[in-house]
Amino acid sequence: MSASRSRHHLTIADKNRLRRHHQQHPELTQEQLREWAYATFGQWVARSTVGHIVRAPEEVCANPEATRFQSGRYPDMEQELYTLIVARATQLGVDLKRMDNSGGVLSDSELWTKANEILKRTRGSQESVSVAWVHRFKKRHGLHRSQLKRAAAEAATVQTVAEQTIEEQATVGDNRIATDAETTEPARKRAASVTATATSNRSHFVSSDDILLLTYVLAIKPWTFPYVMDGWQQVTEKLRGEESFRLDKTAGACQARLNLLLHHLKAGNMTALRKSGTEEEFDRKGALVAEVAKQMEEYENAQKGKDNPSVVAVDSVSYARQDTAATNTALPDLAQERERMAQRRLELMERKMERELAAQKRHSEEQVARLEKLHYEQQKVQQEQHAQLLATIQQQQAMMFDLIESLVPVPNQNQEQAQA
Repeated sequence: MSASRSRHHLTIADKNRLRRHHQQHPELTQEQLREWAYATFGQWVARSTVGHIVRAPEEVCANPEATRFQSGRYPDMEQELYTLIVARATQLGVDLKRMDNSGGVLSDSELWTKANEILKRTRGSQESVSVAWVHRFKKRHGLHRSQLKRAAAEAATVQTVAEQTIEEQATVGDNRIATDAETTEPARKRAASVTATATSNRSHFVSSDDILLLTYVLAIKPWTFPYVMDGWQQVTEKLRGEESFRLDKTAGACQARLNLLLHHLKAGNMTALRKSGTEEEFDRKGALVAEVAKQMEEYENAQKGKDNPSVVAVDSVSYARQDTAATNTALPDLAQERERMAQRRLELMERKMERELAAQKRHSEEQVARLEKLHYEQQKVQQEQHAQLLATIQQQQAMMFDLIESLVPVPNQNQEQAQA
């Protein structure tokens, strides 16, 4: 087998099938199991991966189509919620992987409500999940819109390739079996290329996407809904109906994107607003973001005014005039804002350079002081060593003098010996 073949990930159900096949045929090698997996699942896996799979115990997961087991914060609640989804799909008589298009139990608002109901019943009113949790739950269980689209595209591609293969085999006689075997590999490559093309959409917002989002937000005004996520769900459905909008975004992701744009506008971060777009798109997006912020603020003030009778209402004519004035002054204000931001960045760069120079100066002074201290300590050690060496030399000299005196004879004793 060629080592350059691309590797793929098996689902939990495929891994369990591979384990059962290994238990039934323990004499098979890893290479033989690898070939069986390719013949059964149509995917090449590494021999080491096959070894890890067959040595691991059988996995039990609510979503057997997942490639790995993922446990959330509330596994019992997720198991019950997924069982409820499967039961709803069985009751409606539709494929679970196609329920997103039919608008059944897979809507974000209903999933969020059901999850909190289960948590309240099992763990009390203290526990709850957010809308972002719904997005992660659908990702973990293969129910996200992008995963459903990818699965549908792969299924359609496999069916198309199978039909083409059957037609090719029907037109060729028994004497062309070898030729049919050679055409199977190109058909598989065509399927992979079609699947890759179907899943190569962008995943980040650009200015054109922001303009579409802001346009539908101004038209629908999701903040006026009793349940805000219902309004954002309508915004998401409108965006998915646009051919130019190629992002797979949920209602929570669209809401988070708007909050980010409003935060950039409030902080004066025009560089972030200008990303991924032309100057015309930037100007248009800035005007739309300002209009959204204005309408949201007016709605909040109106809600507060219901409890405060002293608030004076403003008629629609004044609103129209203010909108026109805001649109006319948006471009000059943006130009002044850009100039101010450029000046601010220049000042920040100068301050940063001054801080860096001061830090370098402090560092050099610390280095000089450290070197002087080290030099002083070395001199002190050398002086101590010199004093010790001098004392040792003096001791040795004294010992030599004592030895010499002990060896030299006394003169009186020599004279007495001579007379004797």
